[in-house]
Amino acid sequence: MEHDVGPMLIEMYDGQFFGEMSSLTKRCVVEGGVTPYDREPFSTLEEAWRLLEMCAEKYATPPPRGDCFTVFIGRKERGGEEVEPLVRLDLYAHNGEATACVMSGTPSWNTERVRYQPEDSAVTIVLNVLRGNMHGE
Repeated sequence: MEHDVGPMLIEMYDGQFFGEMSSLTKRCVVEGGVTPYDREPFSTLEEAWRLLEMCAEKYATPPPRGDCFTVFIGRKERGGEEVEPLVRLDLYAHNGEATACVMSGTPSWNTERVRYQPEDSAVTIVLNVLRGNMHGE
């Protein structure tokens, strides 16, 4: 079954988002999609988790420069350049523990803390947060 949606776009930035992009530094952009076979489509966060899992080595980035970094997850229009924003993750990673505030069209919520290594990339930290909070969805 083919879904009429464009690819997912995951953009990672150093810095904390306060409503404008000028204070953020782009670290990484991942574009692609993951479609499950013979089941309902993945949720936005589960698809982001699966996409990052597939390409974590390719998109390895240095560790975040500070304790806070921001991830925007959106969906590109099929055949276009417009991006529909879906979720923003405001991550806090400090002393080997990371957590995120998940902002979307539903009420925001905070993830459980997960462990990470000091040398882990921003992609790996986001992947750990998603993997540790999806509980096998």
